[in-house]
Amino acid sequence: MITIFESSVELSASPKDVFAFHQNPKNISYIAPSSLRILKVDAGERAIVGEKFTLLLSQFGLRLQWIGVWEAVEEDRLLVDTAEKSPFVFWRHSHIFHPSESGSTMTDRIEYTMPWGALGRTLAPLVRALVFGPMFRARHAATRAFFARAEKPTRE
Repeated sequence: MITIFESSVELSASPKDVFAFHQNPKNISYIAPSSLRILKVDAGERAIVGEKFTLLLSQFGLRLQWIGVWEAVEEDRLLVDTAEKSPFVFWRHSHIFHPSESGSTMTDRIEYTMPWGALGRTLAPLVRALVFGPMFRARHAATRAFFARAEKPTRE
């Protein structure tokens, strides 16, 4: 059974700029919550359909290797990655970008299936509430802060 989690954030940057930031997996280190340590990122600097990326992570004291592949790339509109190796039976992450009055709205849509059969299905709403909710609130706050810093003029 696939469970869906969605969360959106308003950003004071264009969809083009937000897309460009998110298409580089190396930028995860800028927006990862404090509970998630990014130990290593092996990836190209831009998303290309079919290209893989590997993340070595530490969360809750556990080291994890995550191997993802870019499933869809629509310039300035959409990035979709799926996991080939992760703690989940199935994982698809869509980054959806729309213009808005403030600059852009970015929506993260996660489709996932927990491991462990019936127990996993029972735990899915708990994972969504206790892990994904706080994680994406932190990611969105960090993304908002990143683009707020990027807009400030530099002094010479």
